[in-house]
Amino acid sequence: MGADQSAYQVPLVPQQVPICAVEPRFCLPRSVQLHLREKMWSFSGDDFKITDACDGTVYFHCAGKAFSLREKKTLLDNLGQPILNMKEGFLSFTDRFTIYAGDNSDKMLFKFGVHFSFVKAKLYTQFQDLMTGQHRYVCLKGDWRSKLAVVYLGEPKQGGIPIGKVYRPMTGRSFFGADEYIIEITPGVDIALLVIMCIALDESKRDN
Repeated sequence: MGADQSAYQVPLVPQQVPICAVEPRFCLPRSVQLHLREKMWSFSGDDFKITDACDGTVYFHCAGKAFSLREKKTLLDNLGQPILNMKEGFLSFTDRFTIYAGDNSDKMLFKFGVHFSFVKAKLYTQFQDLMTGQHRYVCLKGDWRSKLAVVYLGEPKQGGIPIGKVYRPMTGRSFFGADEYIIEITPGVDIALLVIMCIALDESKRDN
C-alpha cells in the first residue's frame, strides 16, 4: 500500500534568518528544487552532478572512484572543490555519520543520528549556526522507501517548521529514473546541509 502523499504536502516556510551549517554561500535567497539519485557513490565511478531540477544548473558533484571508499564520501561544489566529507560510524547508533569540512577531518561540522522503523525513517542533527551562533536542530522524517519526507527546523511533534521536502518527480518527466528524486528547499536554508542529509539517509537505508 502506498504512502499517504497528502501528509507530506506541507507548505515550506522561508527563513528570514539563514540556517547555515556548511557555508553561508549555500543559504540561497530563493527556493530551489534539486535532482538527486539513490546510491550516488555505487555507480560505475562516473561523476554524478546534483542539479537544479528545473533548469539543470549544477550545484554539487558526487565524485566517483576517487572518493568511493565506504568509510569516507566527499561532496564537491560546482567547481569541483571539496566542501565536506562524510564518515560513517558503525559502532554508534546515536551518531551514525560525522560530517567534516573540506576533504579532511580537521574541522567537524555536525553529526547525524538515524532511526528506522518498518516504513518510516528519521535522520536528525544538532549544530551551532555558522552565521548566527544559534543552536539548531534539524530533522528529516518520512517514508524514505517511497521518497516522501519533510525536513523540519525543530522537532515536528513540538511545532517544528517545514523547511524542505523530498518527493519523486511526476511520472511524465521521463528523464528521471526510478532511483531518482527531488528535494525542495525553502529560501534561507543551507542547501548543502539538506543534500548531505538525503545522501546519509540513502547510505543508511542501504546498510539496513
